[in-house]
Amino acid sequence: MTSVNSFSLWNSDITEAFTNAMQHRVNVRVRCCILHEGKPVDMLLHGKFRKVEGREVQFVVRHKEITQGKCKSEENTCEYFFCLDENTPSGRVRLGHQGPGLVLEVSYNEKNELRSLFLRLANTCSTRQMRRDRRVPWSKERSRLAGVMPLEEVPATRAELRDLLTLYYNSSHPNPLPLVNISAGGACACVSEEIAQFSRSGNIFYLFFIVPSKAPASSPPHIFLSKKMGIARNVCEEGTGLRLLFAEELNWESPGQALQWTDILASGSDRLRTCLEDYPDDEDEALLTA
Repeated sequence: MTSVNSFSLWNSDITEAFTNAMQHRVNVRVRCCILHEGKPVDMLLHGKFRKVEGREVQFVVRHKEITQGKCKSEENTCEYFFCLDENTPSGRVRLGHQGPGLVLEVSYNEKNELRSLFLRLANTCSTRQMRRDRRVPWSKERSRLAGVMPLEEVPATRAELRDLLTLYYNSSHPNPLPLVNISAGGACACVSEEIAQFSRSGNIFYLFFIVPSKAPASSPPHIFLSKKMGIARNVCEEGTGLRLLFAEELNWESPGQALQWTDILASGSDRLRTCLEDYPDDEDEALLTA
């Protein structure tokens, strides 16, 4: 893992990073100690930057978690974290940005729900190169639909794909299939030992499909031809963890009945990557502080 580098906030690269985080509406994570129901509590917040003016930032809260017990940090202090993609001569890299700050003001809506924080950032920021794609912990509640099946032949038409999915759901497979985690480039799914041990030889693919809970109702499923990368023991309540790498993605915009697949082995799925930004996680922060 690359060592952490610290920069002054007033370095043009760091100033630009905060502006980019706002413009690209990336998910920002803020840990803070603020008053709640008359006493200071630790909160883990997820949201977006709305304004960046010098050292002062407006942070709009989308999700909050309250930690029970006494604050582990001083009241009205905070720490932020977010990731940005950056193009380099060797390809796209993903940089994590983390630093401390102060909570200047807390804003509530008409229902007395936490709406936004006004923060003053410190004059240093730590950055580190992260994985290409964030790996999001997953629960059944995050899937409207999910499944995986080994393929001896890749479906060639929409009718063949429909028949495969019908066969899958007429069997005893769980719906939705439990996942340990997922990223734009792969997933770890909890499957039976029989499916997990399916042959890795030749051009055998697994068909992986998912409809995340926050996807628009009109959005088609994410469907991938996936390669088996290995198995993971003791990560599932039931079954075995099957580690998959997404190799090709179904192109829903292709006309006609013949299926068209897009090679995403090197890049991951842009469509799924965008969808996963709506789901908070703590893994990147753990990697940054390790």
